[in-house]
Amino acid sequence: MTCAALALTGALFAGCTGGTETSAAEEKAPQKNPIVTSSAPAESPAPPQTDARQQLKAINRAIPIYAGAKFRDDLTHRDAVMVRNQYGPQAEVYTLATDDSFPQVYHYYTTYLAQFRASPAKPPYPPDQDWRTLEVQLNQVMRDPFIPGDTFNTGDKQVTLQVVETEAEPKTVIRYIVTPPQASPQVAVGSSQ
Repeated sequence: MTCAALALTGALFAGCTGGTETSAAEEKAPQKNPIVTSSAPAESPAPPQTDARQQLKAINRAIPIYAGAKFRDDLTHRDAVMVRNQYGPQAEVYTLATDDSFPQVYHYYTTYLAQFRASPAKPPYPPDQDWRTLEVQLNQVMRDPFIPGDTFNTGDKQVTLQVVETEAEPKTVIRYIVTPPQASPQVAVGSSQ
Protein backbone atom coordinates (compact mmCIF):
# COMPACT_ATOMS: atom_id res chain seq x y z
CA MET A 1 0.00 0.00 0.00
CA THR A 2 1.24 3.44 -0.79
CA CYS A 3 1.41 6.39 1.50
CA ALA A 4 -1.53 8.00 -0.28
CA ALA A 5 -3.70 4.90 0.22
CA LEU A 6 -2.83 4.81 3.92
CA ALA A 7 -3.68 8.47 4.30
CA LEU A 8 -7.02 7.96 2.53
CA THR A 9 -7.87 4.96 4.72
CA GLY A 10 -6.97 6.95 7.84
CA ALA A 11 -9.19 9.82 6.71
CA LEU A 12 -12.13 7.47 6.16
CA PHE A 13 -11.78 5.98 9.65
CA ALA A 14 -11.44 9.42 11.18
CA GLY A 15 -14.63 10.49 9.40
CA CYS A 16 -16.61 7.69 11.05
CA THR A 17 -16.15 9.08 14.55
CA GLY A 18 -16.49 12.73 13.80
CA GLY A 19 -12.76 13.32 13.61
CA THR A 20 -12.02 12.29 17.23
CA GLU A 21 -10.42 9.19 18.50
CA THR A 22 -12.36 7.04 20.97
CA SER A 23 -11.69 3.90 22.89
CA ALA A 24 -13.99 1.32 24.41
CA ALA A 25 -12.68 2.09 27.87
CA GLU A 26 -14.11 5.61 27.73
CA GLU A 27 -17.66 4.48 27.13
CA LYS A 28 -19.78 3.54 30.12
CA ALA A 29 -22.12 0.59 30.08
CA PRO A 30 -25.65 1.43 31.23
CA GLN A 31 -26.48 0.39 34.79
CA LYS A 32 -28.89 -2.49 35.08
CA ASN A 33 -30.66 -1.18 38.19
CA PRO A 34 -29.84 2.49 38.62
CA ILE A 35 -30.37 3.99 42.04
CA VAL A 36 -33.39 6.27 42.05
CA THR A 37 -32.58 9.37 44.03
CA SER A 38 -35.89 10.78 45.18
CA SER A 39 -38.95 9.88 43.18
CA ALA A 40 -41.05 9.35 46.30
CA PRO A 41 -43.01 12.28 47.70
CA ALA A 42 -41.34 14.24 50.48
CA GLU A 43 -44.16 13.29 52.85
CA SER A 44 -43.04 9.66 53.27
CA PRO A 45 -39.62 9.62 54.97
CA ALA A 46 -37.41 6.57 54.81
CA PRO A 47 -38.03 4.08 57.62
CA PRO A 48 -35.64 4.64 60.52
CA GLN A 49 -32.80 2.18 60.99
CA THR A 50 -33.35 -0.18 63.91
CA ASP A 51 -30.65 -0.30 66.56
CA ALA A 52 -31.19 -3.79 67.94
CA ARG A 53 -28.65 -3.37 70.74
CA GLN A 54 -30.38 -0.23 71.98
CA GLN A 55 -33.83 -1.86 71.76
CA LEU A 56 -32.67 -4.91 73.72
CA LYS A 57 -30.83 -2.84 76.33
CA ALA A 58 -34.03 -0.79 76.78
CA ILE A 59 -35.82 -4.00 77.80
CA ASN A 60 -33.07 -5.02 80.22
CA ARG A 61 -29.45 -3.95 80.21
CA ALA A 62 -28.29 -7.41 81.31
CA ILE A 63 -29.36 -9.07 78.04
CA PRO A 64 -26.19 -10.58 76.56
CA ILE A 65 -25.35 -9.52 73.01
CA TYR A 66 -22.53 -11.23 71.14
CA ALA A 67 -19.90 -8.60 70.28
CA GLY A 68 -19.15 -9.88 66.78
CA ALA A 69 -22.80 -9.97 65.67
CA LYS A 70 -24.31 -7.37 63.38
CA PHE A 71 -28.01 -6.53 63.10
CA ARG A 72 -29.46 -7.84 59.83
CA ASP A 73 -32.61 -6.04 58.76
CA ASP A 74 -33.20 -8.48 55.88
CA LEU A 75 -33.09 -11.52 58.18
CA THR A 76 -35.24 -9.74 60.76
CA HIS A 77 -38.00 -9.10 58.20
CA ARG A 78 -37.84 -12.73 57.04
CA ASP A 79 -37.98 -14.07 60.61
CA ALA A 80 -40.80 -11.71 61.67
CA VAL A 81 -43.46 -13.70 59.80
CA MET A 82 -42.44 -16.99 61.42
CA VAL A 83 -42.14 -15.43 64.87
CA ARG A 84 -45.55 -13.73 64.72
CA ASN A 85 -47.18 -16.97 63.59
CA GLN A 86 -45.61 -18.89 66.46
CA TYR A 87 -45.56 -16.31 69.29
CA GLY A 88 -48.49 -14.02 68.45
CA PRO A 89 -49.04 -10.73 66.62
CA GLN A 90 -47.32 -8.58 69.27
CA ALA A 91 -44.08 -10.57 69.08
CA GLU A 92 -40.98 -8.77 67.82
CA VAL A 93 -37.73 -10.27 66.59
CA TYR A 94 -34.24 -8.85 66.31
CA THR A 95 -31.95 -10.99 64.17
CA LEU A 96 -28.21 -10.62 64.37
CA ALA A 97 -25.65 -12.57 62.38
CA THR A 98 -21.96 -13.35 62.59
CA ASP A 99 -19.41 -15.29 60.59
CA ASP A 100 -17.97 -16.66 63.84
CA SER A 101 -18.48 -20.38 64.31
CA PHE A 102 -21.39 -21.76 66.30
CA PRO A 103 -19.09 -23.16 69.04
CA GLN A 104 -17.65 -19.67 69.64
CA VAL A 105 -21.08 -18.07 69.96
CA TYR A 106 -22.43 -21.00 72.02
CA HIS A 107 -19.48 -20.73 74.41
CA TYR A 108 -20.06 -17.00 74.90
CA TYR A 109 -23.74 -17.39 75.80
CA THR A 110 -23.35 -20.46 78.02
CA THR A 111 -20.47 -18.80 79.89
CA TYR A 112 -22.45 -15.59 80.37
CA LEU A 113 -25.58 -17.41 81.53
CA ALA A 114 -23.56 -19.61 83.93
CA GLN A 115 -23.32 -16.64 86.32
CA PHE A 116 -27.02 -17.09 87.15
CA ARG A 117 -28.06 -19.81 89.59
CA ALA A 118 -31.30 -20.43 87.68
CA SER A 119 -29.37 -21.34 84.53
CA PRO A 120 -29.01 -25.10 84.10
CA ALA A 121 -25.42 -26.23 83.61
CA LYS A 122 -24.50 -26.84 79.99
CA PRO A 123 -21.27 -28.21 78.55
CA PRO A 124 -18.86 -25.39 77.63
CA TYR A 125 -18.81 -26.54 74.00
CA PRO A 126 -21.77 -27.81 71.99
CA PRO A 127 -22.16 -31.50 71.20
CA ASP A 128 -20.81 -32.55 67.81
CA GLN A 129 -23.80 -32.95 65.54
CA ASP A 130 -24.87 -31.81 62.08
CA TRP A 131 -27.25 -29.00 63.06
CA ARG A 132 -26.66 -27.11 66.25
CA THR A 133 -29.10 -24.82 68.01
CA LEU A 134 -29.46 -23.19 71.39
CA GLU A 135 -32.74 -21.81 72.72
CA VAL A 136 -32.97 -20.13 76.11
CA GLN A 137 -35.85 -18.32 77.80
CA LEU A 138 -33.78 -15.46 79.28
CA ASN A 139 -36.46 -14.40 81.80
CA GLN A 140 -36.40 -17.85 83.37
CA VAL A 141 -32.63 -18.26 83.39
CA MET A 142 -31.36 -14.79 84.29
CA ARG A 143 -32.42 -14.79 87.95
CA ASP A 144 -30.41 -14.96 91.15
CA PRO A 145 -26.89 -14.16 89.87
CA PHE A 146 -23.78 -15.37 91.69
CA ILE A 147 -22.35 -11.89 91.20
CA PRO A 148 -24.75 -9.10 92.19
CA GLY A 149 -26.08 -7.45 89.07
CA ASP A 150 -29.05 -7.10 86.83
CA THR A 151 -31.76 -9.69 86.69
CA PHE A 152 -35.01 -9.96 84.82
CA ASN A 153 -38.17 -9.14 86.69
CA THR A 154 -41.10 -11.42 86.12
CA GLY A 155 -43.10 -8.44 84.85
CA ASP A 156 -40.58 -7.62 82.09
CA LYS A 157 -41.15 -8.48 78.45
CA GLN A 158 -40.34 -12.09 77.73
CA VAL A 159 -37.13 -12.58 75.73
CA THR A 160 -36.22 -15.85 74.05
CA LEU A 161 -32.69 -16.26 72.74
CA GLN A 162 -32.17 -18.54 69.74
CA VAL A 163 -28.73 -19.29 68.34
CA VAL A 164 -28.68 -21.32 65.12
CA GLU A 165 -25.87 -22.68 63.00
CA THR A 166 -26.45 -22.26 59.25
CA GLU A 167 -25.04 -23.94 56.16
CA ALA A 168 -24.54 -20.70 54.25
CA GLU A 169 -23.21 -17.28 55.12
CA PRO A 170 -23.52 -16.02 57.82
CA LYS A 171 -22.36 -19.03 59.80
CA THR A 172 -24.35 -18.25 62.95
CA VAL A 173 -27.70 -16.47 63.34
CA ILE A 174 -28.78 -15.03 66.70
CA ARG A 175 -32.46 -14.19 67.28
CA TYR A 176 -33.95 -12.30 70.18
CA ILE A 177 -37.70 -12.93 70.26
CA VAL A 178 -39.52 -10.39 72.43
CA THR A 179 -43.09 -11.03 73.55
CA PRO A 180 -45.34 -9.04 75.90
CA PRO A 181 -45.14 -9.82 79.62
CA GLN A 182 -47.01 -12.93 80.57
CA ALA A 183 -50.16 -12.20 82.51
CA SER A 184 -50.21 -13.59 86.00
CA PRO A 185 -52.63 -16.48 86.26
CA GLN A 186 -56.03 -15.40 87.51
CA VAL A 187 -57.46 -17.45 90.34
CA ALA A 188 -61.11 -18.10 89.73
CA VAL A 189 -63.27 -17.29 92.70
CA GLY A 190 -66.36 -19.37 92.83
CA SER A 191 -68.80 -20.74 95.32
CA SER A 192 -68.62 -24.32 96.43
CA GLN A 193 -71.74 -26.32 95.96
